[in-house]
Amino acid sequence: MATEWQIAAFDETQVRRLHREAGVHPLVAQLLLNRGIRDASAARSFLSVRRDGLLDPSLLPGAVEAAERIVRAIRQQRKIVIFGDYDVDGVCGTSLLWNCLRLAGASRLDYYIPHRVDEGYGLNAEALEKLRREQGAELVVTVDCGVSAVAEAELARQLGLELIITDHHTPGPDWPRADVVVHPQSPRGSYPFPDLCGAGVAFKLAWQICKSFGDGKKASPHLRDFLVEAINLVALATVADVVPLERENRIFVKHGLTGLAREPSIGLRALLDVSQCRESRRLSTGTIGFGLAPRINAAGRMDRACLAVELLTTTDPEHARRLAEQLEANNRYRQEIERTIVAEAREQVEAGASVAERGGIVVGRAGWHPGVIGIVASRLVDHYHRPTVVLSLGGEVGQGSARSIPGFDLYAALTACRSSLLVYGGHRAAAGLKLDPARLGEFAERFDAHCLATLTPEQRRRVLRIDAETRLADFTPELVRAIEDFEPYGLGNPRPVFLTQPIRLVEPPRVIGETKAHLSLRIEQGGKIYRAVAWSKAESWSDLQARTDYAVVFEPMLQAWNGRESVEFTLRDLRPLS
Repeated sequence: MATEWQIAAFDETQVRRLHREAGVHPLVAQLLLNRGIRDASAARSFLSVRRDGLLDPSLLPGAVEAAERIVRAIRQQRKIVIFGDYDVDGVCGTSLLWNCLRLAGASRLDYYIPHRVDEGYGLNAEALEKLRREQGAELVVTVDCGVSAVAEAELARQLGLELIITDHHTPGPDWPRADVVVHPQSPRGSYPFPDLCGAGVAFKLAWQICKSFGDGKKASPHLRDFLVEAINLVALATVADVVPLERENRIFVKHGLTGLAREPSIGLRALLDVSQCRESRRLSTGTIGFGLAPRINAAGRMDRACLAVELLTTTDPEHARRLAEQLEANNRYRQEIERTIVAEAREQVEAGASVAERGGIVVGRAGWHPGVIGIVASRLVDHYHRPTVVLSLGGEVGQGSARSIPGFDLYAALTACRSSLLVYGGHRAAAGLKLDPARLGEFAERFDAHCLATLTPEQRRRVLRIDAETRLADFTPELVRAIEDFEPYGLGNPRPVFLTQPIRLVEPPRVIGETKAHLSLRIEQGGKIYRAVAWSKAESWSDLQARTDYAVVFEPMLQAWNGRESVEFTLRDLRPLS
């Protein structure tokens, strides 16, 4: 599908004013204006990102009562089990809450992560019964799951289990009758920022617990130190869960990236080492999205997610190294399986109706690994630009993962098809579901029809929004460093991209990377030659011609070599100039 380029409007008067009042480079002023930041005070706040901008946890519905119950359980030495999800968000939230309770003095403490394939997502009856009867659990605290567990909450009552649910996923029509539900969208309150991830909710609860062991307003020194370090895990989860990187989430990620670079925990240091991320000049959301998150996710996808919790909570460097190497091996195996399933899924898509005529994509096959289908759905969304559901079939129940395109409410789409599903849950951008394989065709038709009726003309188009048209020579190391202050990038704060033309391809591009998927290029503009890379473009850009002029959309980046910095470019898109 062709990509439409949209260049942001340019108001020279506004740019000059903000450049002068905020004391920033004119191109930085343009970037700020493109993000709706129009005065110097807002610009300074956006670029500085102070940690004291985090909202007090007492504002989060359920947090105070949940903290009181947990503190009481710690002091009474009751058995507490943290029940987390198997993705990065759940693993990070489980790890930070476990560390919090351990430091707060919990003597009978454990965690439980359900097996992705054998148990599926969220609370399940068998696990609750096992925790109560075999492990003596008295208080169960969920992380990143539970808001849709209406029947399981009733079972917990019958078993005599105290149940605290902490979650951020979109709630259904009925809230579970847990002892406490901690949720930013709870009708019991009006939390000012509804877009926390699951680990963000767990952090707020941990913060409230830590206040209980201080003076009631501030945590004691050792717990305050823990909270600062725990922001690293919230940052990791926030990026991995693709929630908007605005307001509190921007604060978490900005300070978490700094913490990851300066003082990572023993487990995160081992993970940074095996993923070779510590070699980077600067950690970024890309470090998390492409380096750390896939390896943590690989534990739950290919093995057991508790391995990742063990890594993030261990204090033994040698044990951390072994666990990180195991996650690295799991991730390599995941990549092999993913490539096979993506190829098979694309065959299915292209054997059907034209994608241009579709609203949504639904594909499935027996034998597809259920731990990989979420990534496959993301790859199909990237390629076809349509809301996508990928299902692993073969048993009595088909297990699916769904991913959305920008602006489209995936949870609402599944709600419209709920009569064809056994269960579903998630949020606007990503979701999971289960169905009877016999109803796959019915579901696919309903999902496609809903998407066709709901997608706007703008959502149907793949649009690349460009911040400004510039020359490559404009990008000095100083300017690129100033642009880096816009980090963290993600949903709500896209990475700045620029257009320049013409550039000339000096020589045929060189294929690079272990999988031969990327390109290294030498480009020329104004008599100067620059190095550029194009990630995952080896196949689609295989026909590039040397000595040919192009218009290119790009991102500037800094590279350091032998103590010297140079500016290079990541190419996002290009068009030949005839």
